[in-house]
Amino acid sequence: MAIDRQLSANDSTSRPVTDQLLESQRWLEKNTRDILDESDEILHVRFQLVYTVGLQRHLEDHPDRWTTVQQVFMLVKKLIPQVHEKFPFGVEVQIGQSATFPFIRILMSDASAYLVSLVARHILNGALPNYTLGQLDSQMRDAVLSFITELQVPHAVAQQVQNYCGDSALWKGLLLLRGLLAHGILVYVLKEWHWRVDYGLDQRRSMLAVPYRAKDMPALRAEFGHPDVAVALTCLSYYYGGLQEHQIDLCFALLYKLDNPTVEYETWTQGCDDVPESLRQLNGVNLRSPEQRQQHLLPLFRRNVAVINFFLSHVVFPKEAKEFPQKQVASGWDIAEKKDHVTTGFSGTNDNRYLLPTSITQRDPPHQLCTNAKVLNYLLRPENSSYICAQDVHGERLSVQKFLELLVQQEPEIRVLLDVGAEMLELQNEALVARWLELNQNAQAAVYFGDNDRLMVLTRAGTVESFVSSPFNQQLDQCLLYLDDAHTRGTDVKLPRDVRAAVTLGPKVTKDRLVQGWFIPFPPISVAHMYSGCMRMRKLGNGHSVMFFAPLEIDRSIRKAAKKTESDAVKIIDILRWVMLETCSDIQHRAHQWADQGFDHGNRASAWSEFCGGKISSDGLASSWLQREAKSLEEMYGLNPPREHPAFEIAELKQKCMQLGLCHCRRLGWTKSRRGKLITRWNAKSKSRGRRKRKRRPIAFTVTSKHSFRLGLYPLP
Repeated sequence: MAIDRQLSANDSTSRPVTDQLLESQRWLEKNTRDILDESDEILHVRFQLVYTVGLQRHLEDHPDRWTTVQQVFMLVKKLIPQVHEKFPFGVEVQIGQSATFPFIRILMSDASAYLVSLVARHILNGALPNYTLGQLDSQMRDAVLSFITELQVPHAVAQQVQNYCGDSALWKGLLLLRGLLAHGILVYVLKEWHWRVDYGLDQRRSMLAVPYRAKDMPALRAEFGHPDVAVALTCLSYYYGGLQEHQIDLCFALLYKLDNPTVEYETWTQGCDDVPESLRQLNGVNLRSPEQRQQHLLPLFRRNVAVINFFLSHVVFPKEAKEFPQKQVASGWDIAEKKDHVTTGFSGTNDNRYLLPTSITQRDPPHQLCTNAKVLNYLLRPENSSYICAQDVHGERLSVQKFLELLVQQEPEIRVLLDVGAEMLELQNEALVARWLELNQNAQAAVYFGDNDRLMVLTRAGTVESFVSSPFNQQLDQCLLYLDDAHTRGTDVKLPRDVRAAVTLGPKVTKDRLVQGWFIPFPPISVAHMYSGCMRMRKLGNGHSVMFFAPLEIDRSIRKAAKKTESDAVKIIDILRWVMLETCSDIQHRAHQWADQGFDHGNRASAWSEFCGGKISSDGLASSWLQREAKSLEEMYGLNPPREHPAFEIAELKQKCMQLGLCHCRRLGWTKSRRGKLITRWNAKSKSRGRRKRKRRPIAFTVTSKHSFRLGLYPLP
């Protein structure tokens, strides 16, 4: 707050308050000590606190900025069957009704390259309504193709394309296409981001897609930092999830306001085979008929891509697709910065130690150094060696129904399902355990997490009750237990002896995530107590065992890491090798962010020190603390020459980057190698200058901390 007031104080009336806050900030820095619980999470590089500054404005080149993305997705819808036919194992496709968008996940680089090539050639053939490119001569056609598909383009080729476009909107459109294709944004959103696991909608706060921290759990106050990625993921979220009833009503209300609504309505019904003849024309629609709404309109248009694109381009993006000119940023480096008193953190894991701020160091007590090895040793026991690649006879991913049928066939019986890989997406938790109970006739109830984030029990009679008050909380030997991805850490369920668990593997499963998932049914414990806690509570190696399940794409990754053929058996050591490689890949992937945050924090800390010493003014402070938020298409996707990251000028940052294998770290953040930096999970709080909340009467505080700490009692409000 003190820094914010220094940057925004423009008149003498606010100067006394600003000076008082500055003195308070200095006093806190000299007299306080920070203690961080779960420091590995607090200091994780993926978290940033962003305060946006200034007035919102529309994205450059709107509305083409989002309608072009929609049109590219329509090309993907048309071309993905060709990609799947040529690379059946390179892309996962679930095709629904004719007017819906297929569920797509790219699995192999060959498939993604082929898709980009097909999309680019169709664009040059005039398949994109926003831009007329079908009339280009052969020389210009080759130049444009190179410009929108190749990251490294000769300057002469780019200049040729820019001269041809002149000052028209075509140049900005080609820059956007270059971002989608050459910079890999299209492939990135279809390959690296898993719907309902990594991203989705949170209608309570935004109509745009937001990052998820686990299956069906939006990250609080998080937003995507890259505008075109946010637009693309928003499109996919609505394509996959469909529209709600009130959103369809809004589409019809806006449709009737158009000058020629019948033409737009024809695009809604075009290519939709299930539309009855009576609804082929707009005059056949009667929104006041409950029967027509429920039986025809909602089923037909809920996932219709034409209707969804209409809703996105008329409602969502005009309102939400905006950006701010500047921002203030803070990260874990600010929390762990050097102060007069030492900062101490506590953590149950140490995998994140390679990406800690340089001002803080991981220190494991000598008697705990063997903890990780002991945990892995328990997992390597023979009873945990069972593994199945969960696929059907055609090599396709199993549905949740088929997976549960496979689960109940296992011997010894499996009573616990830990969805570490977030593979159970088709059914909500209650529906999943209900189906599991139907298949498993030995269990009398199932325990799961409900929508309210509380443990619930579903009995065989169909009764749903709280786990705390249920008699089954003392009869877990008669229960099934399902824990989704979000709850595979920190859940207190004490399982009986001889329980066997199934663990799913999925994309981006690191060693910490896998091991934490294996320890899940017990309270969070420190490293010092992990070994005894597992032996006492989990009975690892003394009754409890685990079995692993992986989809085909993960099975291939495991075999590739182990250098095994399809006929070789996958062992637990192969799985552990794979998750360790995934951990290394994740660390290296985030190292660019780490370098960015370290360099930015160094600049801000230096400016703050000079400001407190009277060496620079508030304007000088602002030059380091206020960063540009909005960037033009030219800056993002143009041919700006990459330059070495300034972090390499700082010895300790350069040394760590070299240790992590980053021999060349570029500052220009819009290249394919830097996608992870662009799409970050931000804890964002929007703030515009000049807007102030109404004054509130402060609560009268009393000093009760010593009393509370001594007696363990806290006064109720």
